[in-house]
Amino acid sequence: MADDFVKQLYDYVDGTVKYYLESADNLKGFLSFLAGFRSNISTRNKILTMGYNLAATDVRTKEAWEKLGVNVNDESAMIYNIQQNKEGGYSERVMYDVSVTDSNPVLYERFPSAGFFAERLILSSPCPVIFHEPPLVDNRRASYNPEKGIIEVTCGYKREEHVCYGLLREYSHFYLRENQMQMAGEGKTDEYDRDRHAIETLAISYGICVRYGIEPPEIEAVHPPEGKPRDLLRILEGMDRAIQKISKRIDEEGMEQRRFIGQESEVNQPKERAPAQGRG
Repeated sequence: MADDFVKQLYDYVDGTVKYYLESADNLKGFLSFLAGFRSNISTRNKILTMGYNLAATDVRTKEAWEKLGVNVNDESAMIYNIQQNKEGGYSERVMYDVSVTDSNPVLYERFPSAGFFAERLILSSPCPVIFHEPPLVDNRRASYNPEKGIIEVTCGYKREEHVCYGLLREYSHFYLRENQMQMAGEGKTDEYDRDRHAIETLAISYGICVRYGIEPPEIEAVHPPEGKPRDLLRILEGMDRAIQKISKRIDEEGMEQRRFIGQESEVNQPKERAPAQGRG
């Protein structure tokens, strides 16, 4: 059974999760934190880390830093996370942010324009992107079709930022559906509900745009579902996984300079469209 201090950590996470999903401003604050965070730790521990240090970007144990040849300069700047031990119980784990070490923080890549970022998104797509002229369902600019395994995009974009937001939302639906299938387990065929995940996909779009220096979309309202803190935590975990997966794909692509969509390319490009038409 967890001791009193670990219970306090759990209680803090439970109260904070609900707080982050109570309003758009609260959620923006959490997503902005995730946007600059590099450590591959659980969402629960990221919430704890944020409670200790709003500016934290990379937290590891002292032993982990030393294995990298990095020294902790201020051992009083402790950040407590939760870890599961071999016996199945839980205990606290002392972490230190990169800012209190003799290592330099690693910064994320920034993009010079929304058009260049949109081009990277197309190159990094987790599934085929198909462009066509007819309007999509509900006048969406982009839509993930799970039955076909593709993202369909209408060519009627007015601004390059729309490409970013539209594709990011549909990538998010792709990854959230993938997460849902993994959590459901084999033999489960629960239908993916786009409307239920609408706030999550908008939030993911916001977080990724913040990470790469692109003007983010506006999050106007948040309506968290009723449920226990653990249920709400799964929503944040879904967001976090999708942000990590999409960002990893973007980071792994090369930095070859290309013009905005509509230029010469045989893959994932709209046909018979001049580049100027992609700008408003």
